[in-house]
Amino acid sequence: MVGISSEAIGAFGTGGVVLIIGYLIKFRHWTFLIAGYDQSLSIPEDVAADIAGSSILRIGIATVAWGVVEAVTTPPNYLGLLFAAAVIGAVGRLVYRLNTAASNAVT
Repeated sequence: MVGISSEAIGAFGTGGVVLIIGYLIKFRHWTFLIAGYDQSLSIPEDVAADIAGSSILRIGIATVAWGVVEAVTTPPNYLGLLFAAAVIGAVGRLVYRLNTAASNAVT
């Protein structure tokens, strides 16, 4: 029997949940899942759902892919740090795009 590491199982589970949340935000427009978002803000709901949902879906796909890497091999520790940096960069990009959309909607 082939054993899968607990890190891979955790990445699969976490990635799956993040994928579901991204789907609900992007395609079902469940914007109440976006922390701090209110429909009274200057960002239209469809823009916020598209920007946030797309970013969250990308992070979920990357997390599932990381789980595949963990299941197939034991990656060096620095790859985990690079993955974490990539996720933090994606979140920073998400915040920037939402702030840019808000400032464009105001003017």
